[in-house]
Amino acid sequence: MPFPVEAESTQAYEEARSVLGSLVTQLIAIVRQIMAFTLNMSRQLITYASEHPLALTLMVANVCIWMS
Repeated sequence: MPFPVEAESTQAYEEARSVLGSLVTQLIAIVRQIMAFTLNMSRQLITYASEHPLALTLMVANVCIWMS
């Protein structure tokens, strides 16, 4: 039979593991959301570029001019 102090420390350890697991799970979910958003925007840009190559070229040129 474990001593009460050992049981409390074991319980605290298990809760800390649970919190850490939840934190890691949430961070992975956030990274997956960011990746999904980035890939979606890339897909839209590639689709637009394939449908309107001249318009995309002119848009890039305009952005370069605005940034300079």
